[in-house]
Amino acid sequence: MKDWNGKEIESAKSKGGVIVVSHPLDGLIYTGCSPWPTPEIVQKLYKSNQLRSFSEDQHAICTSGIKYYCDLQSLHSEDAITWSVFGTMGRVKITQREEWLADFFKLLDLPKASPNQSEIFLWRRIPHPDTLVSGGPEIDFGIITKNTVVFGEAKWKSQVKSSQGKRKNKDQIQLRGEWLIKYGTRLFPESSVHAVVGIGRFQNSFIDITPLGFLFRSVTWEDVCSIKSHPYAEEVQRYYKWKKEHTK
Repeated sequence: MKDWNGKEIESAKSKGGVIVVSHPLDGLIYTGCSPWPTPEIVQKLYKSNQLRSFSEDQHAICTSGIKYYCDLQSLHSEDAITWSVFGTMGRVKITQREEWLADFFKLLDLPKASPNQSEIFLWRRIPHPDTLVSGGPEIDFGIITKNTVVFGEAKWKSQVKSSQGKRKNKDQIQLRGEWLIKYGTRLFPESSVHAVVGIGRFQNSFIDITPLGFLFRSVTWEDVCSIKSHPYAEEVQRYYKWKKEHTK
């Protein structure tokens, strides 16, 4: 198959019709990223048990890239598009990042959020809000600025996980909101905007059950990938269309 830039890449298809690339890096935007791959991407290259979803004649393709199969190879991977948009933004000049964040905050309807003194991070874990043990919820993407803290949850084909928390009665969005309410103001006393953001394929991908008085926003990948101030805006839009076209 051809990637979003028209480059020929090798791919396989699962028994259920899910397309995967033979090498996990073939499904990621890495323009402007040097050295490559980054530590965040290496962190995600763990072996998956989903090789069983492929017929044996497809196994050689699935494992030809790095000698084993990982979830990042799937075109259904939400981590792949999270990196391709937010990961690349974390590697650009601060002025470019602040310009894009201003537009992103506008899309989220967060008028008080400042893009200044910004940092974007991926796949960091916070202490569990119920027990405070390590290895709590994984933040798909996070944004910290002069006065704003955003915890983002990214979805593509998967659903928001419920049965979370100590009593298994919360979902992923609620846990992130509760942590920010309990500890956000103490850890970030100068931040006046604390929000949980969900990004999915559709407008109704998320249900707002964050704690009362807390900010929750939901937007689509199409809207995020259409922000023209991204330094690689044209490639990001091609990537989104390519991923959407090849999603089962």
